[in-house]
Amino acid sequence: MKCHSCLKSISKDIYCPKCKKNLFDGKIVKPLSFNKEEFYEHKREMTNRISLSGVQDKISLAFNDSGILIPTAKNGQYILKPIPRAHDSAINFQDIAANEHLSMQISQQVFKIPTALNGLIAFNDGELAYITRRFDYEKNMSTGLLEKMDQEDFAAVLEFTSDSKGENYKYESSYEECAKNIEKYVAASIPALEDFYKRVVLNYLIGNGDAHLKNFSLIRSNNRDDYSLSKNYDILYTKHHLRDEDGIMALDLFNAYETVAFGAMGFYTLEDFEIFAKICKIKDRRLNKIFKDILQSTPAVDKLIQASFLSEDAKESYKDAYHKRLKKCLLYSIESYPFVPIVQGTIDKFKI
Repeated sequence: MKCHSCLKSISKDIYCPKCKKNLFDGKIVKPLSFNKEEFYEHKREMTNRISLSGVQDKISLAFNDSGILIPTAKNGQYILKPIPRAHDSAINFQDIAANEHLSMQISQQVFKIPTALNGLIAFNDGELAYITRRFDYEKNMSTGLLEKMDQEDFAAVLEFTSDSKGENYKYESSYEECAKNIEKYVAASIPALEDFYKRVVLNYLIGNGDAHLKNFSLIRSNNRDDYSLSKNYDILYTKHHLRDEDGIMALDLFNAYETVAFGAMGFYTLEDFEIFAKICKIKDRRLNKIFKDILQSTPAVDKLIQASFLSEDAKESYKDAYHKRLKKCLLYSIESYPFVPIVQGTIDKFKI
């Protein structure tokens, strides 16, 4: 048996004690009292009463007085995403919930990125759905009530809307522009920029082609004036589900710059990510540490993939894509070009 959150082996229950405490405040969590068809009924009932970004079907949940998770239109503590219904342009639906769960666990456990707490939970017919704890609410210590925090995704930060930038507005920018706005609005910008850099690298390695402006946010506690980078959320290996997905990046890495290597190869390589590290104000010593951690963690990524709830075909696809992107893209540099990698010594030690 394995924990439906951290994926570690456990002897009993659905969640290990640590995950039960962190994700559910120690409550005993049973399968949901409704199935997916009833999920869509709840979604229709709440369509005009709640607002959750994105296009994937989802509803908000909260514990009732009896300690049972139920759909709610107010003060929801959790977001529930089932395996979606059929869609004209997507495939491998059965793996979507497990895919997002695995990707979020890699973010949290391996890359050590602050990540929204998450897991898998069963409907009353046994089908698993993805569940994540909302991080945009906090308890008012005076009243004991939950209060919405001030959260602005990067489309809002940049003031990009469908009216100003067209229907694809959330893709009309770059990660460089996001980094510049982190430096502008986050007081502790140095660690935030390193955190953001790791998120961009992670999305590249797992082949997340949908890490757009609305999937990164700044957040502010109600008792503070300064913003921080919100927890990581909404990440998955998109190429497994979208036939025409190239998996390069949802946004350009740079505003108006192209490396010689990118011009030659058509995808981002080590030179691009070293230049992007400088944009993120990451010193050479820290960059080497980041790459060392990534290279050392490859077996941990493989272990999580194998322990995940993905189908066997999806596990193979995820692992193959990750290793190819690591070796042939992130770590790749063209020897005949003048670029001299800062992290080459670190890469050589691991003989990837």
